[in-house]
Amino acid sequence: MKAPALASTEDPGGPIVKGGSRGLAVEYRELEATGGKLEDTSERLQDLRFRGTDLCFRLRGLSALPEAAARAADAVDAAVQGLLRGIEELEDAARRLRKAGENYLGVEGRVEKELKALQRGVPALGLALYLWGHNGWGYPDRIVSELMLPDTEGAAEKLESRLSRHGFLGPIAVSKQAGNHGKVRLGGTARSLLERVRLLEEEDAGVIEILTVVRGGQRLQIVTLPGTQDDPAPGISNPFDSLGNVEGMGGDSRYVAEAVAQALRQSGASPGDSVILTGYSEGGIHAVNIAARLAQDGEFTMEMVLTAAAPRGGRDLPAGVRALHLEHAEDWATGADGASNPDTPDRITVTGTAPVPEGDDGGLGPAHQLDVYLDLAAQADASSDPSLKESLVHLAEVIAPGTIATRGLFKLSRKPASQSPAQRPPRQGTVPALPPPRQGTVPPLPKPVSPLPMPVGPAAPPGSWLPAGPGQ
Repeated sequence: MKAPALASTEDPGGPIVKGGSRGLAVEYRELEATGGKLEDTSERLQDLRFRGTDLCFRLRGLSALPEAAARAADAVDAAVQGLLRGIEELEDAARRLRKAGENYLGVEGRVEKELKALQRGVPALGLALYLWGHNGWGYPDRIVSELMLPDTEGAAEKLESRLSRHGFLGPIAVSKQAGNHGKVRLGGTARSLLERVRLLEEEDAGVIEILTVVRGGQRLQIVTLPGTQDDPAPGISNPFDSLGNVEGMGGDSRYVAEAVAQALRQSGASPGDSVILTGYSEGGIHAVNIAARLAQDGEFTMEMVLTAAAPRGGRDLPAGVRALHLEHAEDWATGADGASNPDTPDRITVTGTAPVPEGDDGGLGPAHQLDVYLDLAAQADASSDPSLKESLVHLAEVIAPGTIATRGLFKLSRKPASQSPAQRPPRQGTVPALPPPRQGTVPPLPKPVSPLPMPVGPAAPPGSWLPAGPGQ
């Protein structure tokens, strides 16, 4: 199953672009605004009509020059009738424009809601969609997983809360990696930013990269977050393990966001510095959450967030925060949150449609691989879509080709739980253990308790049943 066409594209195998300043939602909102202006114009014409009608009555009431007054009254009356017809046409056009905008803006949500209701009512349909993988790989397409999976926010929040209570998720320590990590030459393209994720694979688990660019006396901080790196196990402290996905989806990346803010401060970032966040897969989930948190906190200025293969359509971003989401139509993981990305002026979703070669899928399917998204980023850079070009032109202005940045690496590690399960206080209703004796003293022995008399029943008669003993 292929994703539905969200916008026209010249290349049949090229990416599909949704959202942005030239997106359909923006155009329909402009239609709504135009409808409002027509209504305002109609109100002003109504006022002019009433004034004309009053003038007509006054002219017809004149006793002097009756012929001239009558001709003037007829002319005013004709003008008033013309105004009335114009007002009716304007009001009808305004209603049509508003209705068209409301229909478009509501249709996606209604269709998605009704399809999800249908899936819940017919479980076999959901199972069939899940097994309907592309090319027989056994993986559904993105649109299938968006419709098949329920809204996961509530369940993820409960799981995140429980994991936090038991110490599996918690605060993160940040330390700057020793050594001089050199200078980096950047290009202001989507692919050049996403390539930083590939370079992070050469570093230790839990390491993020911060590139500092100085431009005109102001600093730009470019933060790169990795995807999922390992599976959770006792003693593992990497916040980008599988449990980190739960924190991102259910906890709004509260611990990772604070750790990234600390890393920015350690890198020398000052309040007001601009920040660009890039993340792949799990790193993209965190990137959207962190962008929203940093924008709301106001310490730093959010310039842009770039995600690849990250399901975070349900997270809103403050107005003015630019976002570019790269997703592939055959990557089911991008729809794992059960929601599609919103169509807003600041958020653009680029959906890849090119065939994905079969290969090592890493467990999430061939379409989820970083190489697939590096190719998609290059297609986005070369796209002629006006919304996408506008966003990437802005990126090229922020990061001019050949820009030199200073590289810093920061290790993120979850702090151990403050109390292990054995040290936690007993639950209410349990009896606490006796305190240990002080040094040099002997704890008093408990007073003997007289045993209660136990009644003795009669002996069992021969041949009666007895519990089987060993070997019986």
